[in-house]
Amino acid sequence: MGWATKKNKAWEMRQLLWTAISIVLFIPLPIHIHPLVMMSQAKKSKVRSWYAAAWILLAIEIGLMVSFFTFFGTLSQAMLFTLGGSMLSYVVGNALLLNQAKPYLQRLELAEVRPLHWISTPNAQKQLEISAPTIDTPQLFVERLLHWRKEIENRNIQKDIDNILRLFQLLEKKDSREAEKFLVRHSTIVNVLMQYDELENARLNNMTTTESKNKLENVIRQAAIAVEQEVTNQFKMGMLDVSAETDVYLQTLKSRNLLKD
Repeated sequence: MGWATKKNKAWEMRQLLWTAISIVLFIPLPIHIHPLVMMSQAKKSKVRSWYAAAWILLAIEIGLMVSFFTFFGTLSQAMLFTLGGSMLSYVVGNALLLNQAKPYLQRLELAEVRPLHWISTPNAQKQLEISAPTIDTPQLFVERLLHWRKEIENRNIQKDIDNILRLFQLLEKKDSREAEKFLVRHSTIVNVLMQYDELENARLNNMTTTESKNKLENVIRQAAIAVEQEVTNQFKMGMLDVSAETDVYLQTLKSRNLLKD
């Protein structure tokens, strides 16, 4: 388990390699690279606010570079302001990169499950994940499951969530309409996960809380089993359709004397 995702720490460190390089490159060459790193991360994670901030920081860095070459070799006040501004830009830019590291990793983790869509800010998206009363899109369903998978400490429930995510992804690839029906049938899963997380965070070691947690854990376990059976049935129906189609195809070949019995 990593710092911000269910991936391992080595994976997270690889994704943040350029953030580390940006921090190490204190001297601008000819500008600090934090705007370029932020721009790259914004494109990968599809976060508009990061993309806008990257362009602003890049404009500032270019302005400082022009100012540096203009006043190079002098000890004027403008040169001192340029050097001070360069240091301030370095500190602010890399602080922003460190601040966005966790949501950036979580967006990359989500990207491995399904294609990302552009969002304004990760915080706004997280509020949507938690507070939305209904699940109306596959992406929102997946994002909520990933969110609660990170919040819940119970390893058995984490495994069930992973299984549900994998099965839903298979179903969505096979039949998008069935995936939409799936959301209607299984939207309660997210509410159960939310309730379990509340009980887990309460840290109340009494009989009532323990029984409630066990009941919710059993509901999630049964839900994972039901989802697996549902996806299995969908593949079974698909195989029957293919089998019927191939039988007709073989009969057609035989009727045209293209295939011997």
